[in-house]
Amino acid sequence: TGEFGWSANMERIMKAQALRDNSMTTFMVSKKTLEINPKHPIVKELKKKLEGDASDQKTVKDLVWLLFETSLLTSGFSLETPTVFADR
Repeated sequence: TGEFGWSANMERIMKAQALRDNSMTTFMVSKKTLEINPKHPIVKELKKKLEGDASDQKTVKDLVWLLFETSLLTSGFSLETPTVFADR
């Protein structure tokens, strides 16, 4: 999250509030930043697969989403659609 954004725990607490206003959900969600190392072998391999065969593009897209959602989970955030994550 950003320097002044909510932590994963604070976001979870605010989502659990019973009397919260649903129009405020966009303000309550913290901005998430995923920093990647372009020199990492996994990122290089994803780029190579993306530039290669067109049939691999769906697989690459699923792998990128899996990478992002896994980083959310390890950072303590919850997923909006955990069933989609489980299907990957």
